[in-house]
Amino acid sequence: MKNTGKREFILVAAILVAATFLYLINRISHQEPAAVVDISVDGEVVETLDLSIDQELTIQGDGDGTNHLVVQNGQVWVTEASCPDHLCIRQGKISMDGQVIVCLPNRMTAAIRGQ
Repeated sequence: MKNTGKREFILVAAILVAATFLYLINRISHQEPAAVVDISVDGEVVETLDLSIDQELTIQGDGDGTNHLVVQNGQVWVTEASCPDHLCIRQGKISMDGQVIVCLPNRMTAAIRGQ
């Protein structure tokens, strides 16, 4: 019984080390400066915005749905949405390559892309 506890501890420690290693690799590979945000509706890019230019726009989503996006100081976020849950608003500001805001009811995504 004594060896079982030691083996479990080693297994948990190995999993934690592997998870930390993968997390660090992901963070390092996505630290490229963000250049643009691709706005897609139903899987098709409808707008590509330069993150160095402050702007606001309303995206017509699927059906009657809309999302109001703000680009400011190299960050993007949704301020208003017609979806019932407003999860896209709660996702907050994104600014790093690979980050995405998703609004499933309106089928809208805003994906940051590096240079």
